[in-house]
Amino acid sequence: MQLLERDAELDAIGRTMVAAQRGAGGLIVVDGPAGVGKTAVMDAARAAAIGAGLLTVRARGAELERAFAFGVVRQLFDDVLRVDGVDHSAVFSGAARFAAPLLDVELDGVTGAPPEDPFAARHALYWLTANLAGEQPLALLLDDAQWADPASVGVLAHIANRLEGIPAALVVACRTEESAEGVDALRRQAEEHGTLLRLAPLGEEAARVVVRSLAPAADDALCRSCHRASGGNPFLLHELARALADGDGGALDPARILDASPERVTREVAARLARFPEAAAAIARATAVLGEDVPLRQAAALAGVAQDEAAAAADALVAAGMLGTAHPLQFLHPLLRAAVYAGLSSAERASEHARAARMLADEAASPERVAAQLLRCPPAGDLWAYERLVAAARLAAARGAADAAATHLRRALEEPPPPESRTVLMLELGAAEAVSSDPASAIAHLHEALTGDIDPIHRFQGTMLLAGLLGHSWRVGDAVDLLEQQLEMLDAAPELKHQTEVALTNVARIDPATRPRAAPIMARLRARVEQGDERDPGVLGTVAAELGMAGVPADVVTDVAERALIGFDAVVSTAPEWSGWNAVRALVMSDRYESARRVFDRALELARERGAVLDLIAVFGFRGELYVRLGDLAGADVDARSLHEISTSYGWPKGEGFALALLGEVAVERGDLDEAERVFADGEFGGPAATLPPGFPSTDVLLARGRLRLAQGRLADAVEDLRECGLRSTANGNMNPAVSPWRSWLAHALIDLGERDEARLLATDELRRARDFTAPRALAIALAAMARVEDGAEEVGLLREAVELLEGSPAQLERARAHAALGGALRRAGRKAEAREVLRAAVDLAHRCGAGALEAAALEELRATGARPRRKLTQGTDALTPSERRIAELAAGGLANREIAQTLYVTTHTVEFHLRNAYRKLGIKGRRGLTDALLGGDRVGA
Repeated sequence: MQLLERDAELDAIGRTMVAAQRGAGGLIVVDGPAGVGKTAVMDAARAAAIGAGLLTVRARGAELERAFAFGVVRQLFDDVLRVDGVDHSAVFSGAARFAAPLLDVELDGVTGAPPEDPFAARHALYWLTANLAGEQPLALLLDDAQWADPASVGVLAHIANRLEGIPAALVVACRTEESAEGVDALRRQAEEHGTLLRLAPLGEEAARVVVRSLAPAADDALCRSCHRASGGNPFLLHELARALADGDGGALDPARILDASPERVTREVAARLARFPEAAAAIARATAVLGEDVPLRQAAALAGVAQDEAAAAADALVAAGMLGTAHPLQFLHPLLRAAVYAGLSSAERASEHARAARMLADEAASPERVAAQLLRCPPAGDLWAYERLVAAARLAAARGAADAAATHLRRALEEPPPPESRTVLMLELGAAEAVSSDPASAIAHLHEALTGDIDPIHRFQGTMLLAGLLGHSWRVGDAVDLLEQQLEMLDAAPELKHQTEVALTNVARIDPATRPRAAPIMARLRARVEQGDERDPGVLGTVAAELGMAGVPADVVTDVAERALIGFDAVVSTAPEWSGWNAVRALVMSDRYESARRVFDRALELARERGAVLDLIAVFGFRGELYVRLGDLAGADVDARSLHEISTSYGWPKGEGFALALLGEVAVERGDLDEAERVFADGEFGGPAATLPPGFPSTDVLLARGRLRLAQGRLADAVEDLRECGLRSTANGNMNPAVSPWRSWLAHALIDLGERDEARLLATDELRRARDFTAPRALAIALAAMARVEDGAEEVGLLREAVELLEGSPAQLERARAHAALGGALRRAGRKAEAREVLRAAVDLAHRCGAGALEAAALEELRATGARPRRKLTQGTDALTPSERRIAELAAGGLANREIAQTLYVTTHTVEFHLRNAYRKLGIKGRRGLTDALLGGDRVGA
């Protein structure tokens, strides 16, 4: 077909390809109804990419292959990875090495991505893309994305989020009328951060060109009739014109054409097929059953046509515009395949798909290709079919394609399975659904599995998974019921029963209504820990978290937490392992930042060795909190966004809540109140305070949102959020201001409202609790709140204590806040000269953290002292944030930006951002002086 009326679209595509060639990645989504010309636009995109010098790979989704795990991704990379000259050691370096098994590429020492970690494949394939683009700028083109397998769409969405750092263009075409979760996400990404091209129907003049290209005798009236009948759809126009060219004189009647509809036009295709010789019609039907890129040999075997006769038939179908190619067989357009397929009765389809499955299995085709045929057959009580479906499911699960695994297992369940295999099948299905955004089905299938006859190990695994799903779905009471029931059934396995008890305590404390049910178990666990003989990291981590929430002195909490980490391997695989992460968080709350950071570094190392990513969700959440406390707001933002992407991809609202709380807090500290408002605008965490889901992480969201309202001057709303945060925290037994300083922030809001008496009560209580816990950061926050309700010398004294307390502390953000508060108090007391020195330190510290709101407030106070400051920038190694220093050290050690990014699980764009900041603060222009600058000590600029 000619490409008409697409100049604007071609211009946008051309600009994106040139930008990619110059190093700036970009996303384009081409959206339109079937037949509107998306494939023609994709052909033009390919030509533009090649013209711009981009390495170009292309794939197409196929309706029959939606359950083919990573099928589209394998199409994209298959050809380019098998041509001469591609250096596998380069493109599969670093994290990309774990993509090799997914693409059937053999690499020494790599056997596959972790089967329980579906996000690992996305991470590995992103780095494969980045490595390829590093060798030569890259264009990835996907047509008919609405039929792509979910695993591949997830990979492309992951890449699309990170295009800013790599020279690659991603162009995706999809049908407007077909919605798919992953494709809809790509559309949104294109609208927000890329280019969304909505293809419009052709106008009358373009329609006239199309019609006359096949039916030159058509007059203007006939061309207008064709345009109206087709709605300007290029494919339908083309088919109408073909019908005109092939038909008798009556076919040229405008009135007859006006009666045509898209549905009628596709029926005409089936009628045209009936005019072919039987061999050709049989080959067309066999091709429609087998799907895309069908070998002629297979179509001939399924159709029962001799090879030479099949070859002639295929050539005839190509000549007639039915097939686009004969080697392999492929329809010219998906609508043509749909029309041929629609001509088969339901019984014929079932029979042909069943025959195709057997034929493919006899040829040793992959389990996915056999299963793709079986998915189109009705259940028949066929053990052979059941076994093939389960084999395909397990292969998909091993590749991290949970959606495909779940699809095959659901179909296997209908076959049905042998009675002795049903329970294990239900467990596998529940596990697949748990990570494929179908928690309701997962819960139902896991419940059924646990009611059956099941061995202790499988019972424990199913219990942990189901309890976690129930908790994530806010059904905490049901989760506690389940754990209590299963405890009684694990008497024969004491160690598993013990781990289930640990899980019960952690789940029960999520909700105040269930917390008391775990109290007897918690009392026993605490007693064992206090006796000093406990070595189980799960028990120690659980108790450390409990002690921290209760506000027991930080030294005691730290001792238990560090004992927990002796046996902690930083791998999240079962619920008890989360107890170890609770110990890490207890260290963060106790200001033992360096100890916590060592665990995070070890977790990154282990995840890198295993190619895992889900192991890092605790790192992203808890390290994000650490970064905020250290004043590394850029690092916290990166971790929060990683946590948010994983949580939303796999339907984990708790992880999403923690991520939103972090993102909102970072935005408030930066002074970007509009961004913070967007963070909290929608979803489960966007409603009134009392309507938020119970338990964690709603308390974190309420605290961050309350601070936003305070910054916006919406004092009544701030009080509402902070009061609710306090009610929920107290009900959960969380009394420690180091975990949630809600009393301090509520006191600030009440003072601004003039309610000084209540503010004093809250601040006094907060200060007492903070002094009992002894951690400097929490105590400084409480001192600042108490100072707000005092005047004169007492106010200055409290704030001076806060500043002295944090002297030399790595908690730079709170140091900055304490200096700003003290400087303001000194200025109001008339001690302007002393105030200037303190406020200059506040400005420098806030600037170092990227805390724009605090820096602006401190600058305003500094000017009020009579100073005329220019914005000061602390320079030298002590000016580097933790993220900047770590990246600068890796760069000084000789690692390239891409290698640093893979080491730290960030993007190359993030590395470049931090390095630019480091160069500026160190007073150098690039890597050449980095080593000397890092070793040269600190200096403070004027």
